[in-house]
Amino acid sequence: MDEFLGLVENGQFRILEPAEHCCAVRLTRLIKPKLLDEVAVEKHQIDLSDDEGKAIMVEGALGKEELWIYEAKVSDRAGSILSAVVQKIFD
Repeated sequence: MDEFLGLVENGQFRILEPAEHCCAVRLTRLIKPKLLDEVAVEKHQIDLSDDEGKAIMVEGALGKEELWIYEAKVSDRAGSILSAVVQKIFD
């Protein structure tokens, strides 16, 4: 599993670190299927609405299409002060 630092914006997770994966993705608990089944993947999507505007750390596997992080688990959440610092550093 890889670890990603990012911000929750508009219900999606914007990856900040590692920098080579800078994109906005959605999180799903589902293990990456051999064939992409959007309905199944979305059914297991992690709701990030409570984390809007916050910095979070996520463990999981970023798909090649860079739309989803599979087997995702939010491992840490920053408070408002640390989230503001993270946003300032990466913007």
